[in-house]
Amino acid sequence: MRPAQAHSPQRFPSLARLWHGQSGAMAALAAFMLTALVGLTGAAVDMGLLYSTKGELQNAADAAALAGAATMVSFGENGEISVQPISAVTTAQQVSLANQAHGVNLSLRADDAVIGYWDTAAEAFDPGLTGSSDPNDITGFRATVRRDELANGPVNTFFAGLVGFSSVGLQATSTAFLGWAGLADAAAVNLPLAIHASALTEAGSPNCGAELLFNNENDETAEWTSFFTWPTNDVTVRNYVDGGLTTPELKVGDSLNVINGNLSTATMTALADRFQSQGTDTDGDGAADYWEVLVPVVEPGSTSTVSTVKGFAHLVMTEADSSKVSFYLQCDRALIGSNSGGGNYGTRATVPSLIQ
Repeated sequence: MRPAQAHSPQRFPSLARLWHGQSGAMAALAAFMLTALVGLTGAAVDMGLLYSTKGELQNAADAAALAGAATMVSFGENGEISVQPISAVTTAQQVSLANQAHGVNLSLRADDAVIGYWDTAAEAFDPGLTGSSDPNDITGFRATVRRDELANGPVNTFFAGLVGFSSVGLQATSTAFLGWAGLADAAAVNLPLAIHASALTEAGSPNCGAELLFNNENDETAEWTSFFTWPTNDVTVRNYVDGGLTTPELKVGDSLNVINGNLSTATMTALADRFQSQGTDTDGDGAADYWEVLVPVVEPGSTSTVSTVKGFAHLVMTEADSSKVSFYLQCDRALIGSNSGGGNYGTRATVPSLIQ
C-alpha cells in the first residue's frame, strides 16, 4: 500500500483563479456603487437646497407683489383714489429686501417690479398700461425675485460642481390683483337699495356720471331690499331707511331678498328726510343736494323676490321726495377694507389677492 499524499494547491488552479477574479470584480463593483451612492446623495443634497431656495424666492415674490398692489393706488379720506407707481415699486422693493433666500437678502430690480392691468376675462397680465394715470388701468402688480446673474447672485451648489454646475440661477414670479370691491362690512352700505348691474355699465365699463331716477313703481332698474331679513315689506325696508336696522355684511354671491314695487309714501318720505339730514347743501339754498352712498349692485334672479350681489357702487343722491329719488354714478372710489371679487362699477377694493 502506498502512503497517502498531501493535496497540493497546484491541483486546483482554476478554483484559485476564480476566487481571485471574483474578489477583484467585487471590489470594482463596490467602488462603483460607492461612487454612485455618493453621487446620488450629493444630487439629493443639491436638489433639496435648490428646492428650498426656490420656495423662499416664491414667498418673497408673493409678499412683494401683494405689497406693490396694495400701494399702487392711494385712497383719500373719502375713498377717492389716484395712481402712485413710485410708491408701489419702492414698497415692493423694501418688502422683498426683508426676505431671504439661502441666507441672502433679496433686492428687487426696478425692471422686475411691473405695474399693469390684469384682464380678469382673459386671465392675462398686460404691462402695456404701466404709465397710465387712470386708476381703472392699474389693477395688477407683478414681481420677479431672483438669485441669478442679474440680482443677488446664483445659488452655489455642494456637489453639482463636480459635473460642471457649481452654481444655479433661480427666480420666482408672482402677480397680485387689486380689482373692484367684493365685500362690504356691516353698516358700510347706507341704504336698502339694490341697483341692477345693467343700469350702471355701458359696453362693459362703468357709465360714470350716469344719472339714475328711481321711482316708487314696479318697473325699475333698482329694487328695495331687506337684505337677509324676511319678509321684504314696507315696514322692514323703512326700518333700514331710517337707521332702525343696521345693514349687514355683504359679499359678492349673496342672495338678497328684494321687492321691486310700490311702497308707502311714508317710506319714501323717510328716505327724503334722511337725505336732508345727512346730505350736503352745495349751492347754499338751505336744502341738501349731495349725499354719497354705498349700495349693492345686483343681478335679478329667476324670481322677482331674490337678486344676487355682483359688486358695489357709490351713488350720489341729488334729490329725494315722496315719489322719486335721483342719483348719479360716482366712479374712482374705494371701499376701504374690501377684497377684490366684484364687478367694475367704479368702486375699487383696497385688499389685493394673489392670482398668478
